[in-house]
Amino acid sequence: MSTLRFSMTAPLKRVLVAHARDCFRSQAWLSQHWSSFGFAFEPDYGAACAESDAFIDILSRFGAQVDVLEPEYCTGLDSLYVHDPVITCGPGLLLGRMGKAARSTEPEAIGHALARKGLPTQVIADQDALIEGGDVVWLRPELPAVGIGFRTNQAGADALESFCTDAIDELIRVPLPWDNGPSDVLHLMSLVSPLSQDCLLIHSRLMPVFFRQRLEREGYRLLEVPPQEYDTLGGNVLALDDETCLIEAQNIRTKRLLADEGFQVLTYSGRNISLAGSGGPTCLTRPLVRG
Repeated sequence: MSTLRFSMTAPLKRVLVAHARDCFRSQAWLSQHWSSFGFAFEPDYGAACAESDAFIDILSRFGAQVDVLEPEYCTGLDSLYVHDPVITCGPGLLLGRMGKAARSTEPEAIGHALARKGLPTQVIADQDALIEGGDVVWLRPELPAVGIGFRTNQAGADALESFCTDAIDELIRVPLPWDNGPSDVLHLMSLVSPLSQDCLLIHSRLMPVFFRQRLEREGYRLLEVPPQEYDTLGGNVLALDDETCLIEAQNIRTKRLLADEGFQVLTYSGRNISLAGSGGPTCLTRPLVRG
């Protein structure tokens, strides 16, 4: 029986990231492709590369081993957001199956990259299953939740539950709202980010009532994302450990909220690597080892 479990707030020990240099390729390539990938605006290539350098430096200075995805495994702009194509679970690494067609090649590419690092992955057999990492939230090591929406379906949730087997006590399935439609990015992690073992940053307005009430019954301390900063990824916070978190720099209200609650808040500038593609620090990272 499996006793391994995964936490989203245990100290970050090893993490996979991609670099804008390899995913964005050049300013000319960005000019040609940014709109077709659904980016909000065309990133500045040079600035994006500098932002990636600084972001990786923050993770390294925190003490995490940072594995940078090799250029040959960066299949497009969205490859920068390595959180989605692979899911870290207690039993190991599960390759997703992307709900966004433009990202369909990413799981296989990351699977090859991780295999080269000695980290084997499991492939989902069900061809109808869709699941992206941004829809999987480990509330506690034994209690994950999965969002069911445009990017993840019930078959994908079934595959996750089967892979985790007795490493979890329950998988909470959370139906996601239509919101801005299928072309937009709305993952479960758009609504909830774990900060510590007993504290979550949430966006209640788009949450199903039963899920919000379940979080209350579980005894979590719930902090609301300042509404002015939801669209600037204020709710997308990466826990580096149970007391330290990382957030995009312009979200000053969210930073103040978290600091007032006792968290040490680190910031990075992410106009080009985060705001352009709607991917915050959790999206830019795939934790491989915590604890």
